[in-house]
Amino acid sequence: MTKTEDAAVVVFTSETRQEILAHAGSRGWVLSPKTVEHCPYLVCCRRQNWDNKAEGIPARTAFLVGRISSLTPLEASENSRGQARFHIGISEFADVAVEDVWRKELRNPVAYNGLKQLGIQLKRLKFQPVPDTRPIGSDQVRGGLSIAEAKKALAATFGVRPEDVEITIKG
Repeated sequence: MTKTEDAAVVVFTSETRQEILAHAGSRGWVLSPKTVEHCPYLVCCRRQNWDNKAEGIPARTAFLVGRISSLTPLEASENSRGQARFHIGISEFADVAVEDVWRKELRNPVAYNGLKQLGIQLKRLKFQPVPDTRPIGSDQVRGGLSIAEAKKALAATFGVRPEDVEITIKG
C-alpha cells in the first residue's frame, strides 16, 4: 500500500471523544504497523455502549479524524493469538459527523480506507492541536483515571471484557 493523501486507519471504538483527546489517540488496537505507516489519518467511528451514550453520537458514525503522529505497542497487551495491541497517537484532530461510515458487515474493529471513500472531505476539516492534558513533568493524565477508564485499560491489558474487571479501593 502506498501512502496516499487521504489514507486512513478506521477504528470502531467505544472510547469517548474526551478519552481519545486525553490519551492523544486511540488505544488497544490489533493492526498492521506496516499498513498504518502509509496512513496519515485516524478515523474514529462510534461503537455504542453504556459509557458513551451521553455523547449522543449515533452508532457507526465517524465522529473524529486525527492526524496520526505515532504508533506505539502497548506493553503486555497481546491478544489470545499473541498479536500486540497498539496506541494510535494523534497530534491534531477535527470533529466530524458522518453517519454510517462503519459498515455492519465488518467483523474486525480496524479497517483501512480513504477519507473520500468514507464521505469525509479532507479540505473541509478544521484541524486543531490535541490539548496537552498532562501536567508538566508528569506522565499521568490530569485528574487521573475514572473507574470506567481504569476498567477499560485493564480489560485491554488482560484480554477480558471491562465488565469482568473488579476494582477495590481501600482508603
